[in-house]
Order: sequence, then C-alpha cells, then structure tokens
Amino acid sequence: MIPFVNLPVKIVKLFTSNVAPSEVAAGVCLGMFLGFTPLNGPMAVLLVILMFVFKINRLASILVLPVFKLFYVAGVSSLADALGGVLLIEAGFLKGLWRLLTTLPVVAYLDLGNTLVTGGLVISFILLFPVYKGSEKGIIVLRERYFDKIRESKFVKWFMKLPLIGKIASLASKAGGR
Repeated sequence: MIPFVNLPVKIVKLFTSNVAPSEVAAGVCLGMFLGFTPLNGPMAVLLVILMFVFKINRLASILVLPVFKLFYVAGVSSLADALGGVLLIEAGFLKGLWRLLTTLPVVAYLDLGNTLVTGGLVISFILLFPVYKGSEKGIIVLRERYFDKIRESKFVKWFMKLPLIGKIASLASKAGGR
C-alpha cells in the first residue's frame, strides 16, 4: 500500500477515532522535542524510541514535526545554540551537573554536551505545558466544531469516491484503524 495515499484517511481518523486528546497532545509535544533538536544524533533516536514505548499518538508527532522543524530552521536554532552555550559554558554553577551527566554510562552518549541539543531540550521543556494544553484543547475544539463540516465537505466526499482511496478507507475501517 502506498503510505502517502493513506495519509488523508489517517488524518480524518485522527479526528474521528477514540484517541484521547491527551495522547494527541503528547504526540504534538514529542514532535516539538524532535523539531527543536538536531535529527542526526542519539537524542533524536532516543525520542523516536520514546514514541514507541509510551502511549503517544505517532501520527500527531509526524504531522507537527515539520512545523516545529520549520520554526527551528527559521531561528529557534540560534536561540537554542545561545541558550545551550550559556548553560554549558558560561553557567559555572552547572559544571558539576554536566560533569556528572557526561560520565554516566548511557547519558554520556546522548550528546548533551552539544549546545544545540541542550538548548533545544530546554526550550522544549519550557514550552511543554503550554503546547500540551493548547494542542489538547485544540483537538477537542476541532472534533466538536469542525469534524462534521470536514466530513461533509465536497472535497472529502470527492476524495473518498476515488476508487483507490475508497478501497483503502474500507480496508482501514475493517482493520480497526491500525
């Protein structure tokens, strides 16, 4: 099956399924953490593993990752680099903490000595509560106000009438939304 063809069906299922708004919000937050840290290091691998370990909506993470990565490229990376530099280099009172963290067996490999990683994690932790609450409230509002309008729109009806899409949608509904 072609994954990108199935994406609109999965997005519609995100609004109609019994997925709790807290799971969607957790997925958005994980997408933020991935978006604000470099994707070419061990921290990104750990965050992706967390996506599969905890009950997090992976679709929400994947959908918002490009949005947060766009913010990261547009200027958050400079802020993360500066904040990481302050925390790792200039904040003398944290030297003992960084020395301890970089000598722990597994934590030492997470690249916490990189200013972009540390700064991105700190920015993500600062934004964690507002992004979580905002996305949780947002999915509730989207489900209540706009789902019926989206489902009854001419585009969705036309899209679902396409032979391949209709077949995929019926297979997905039979499979239980996996």
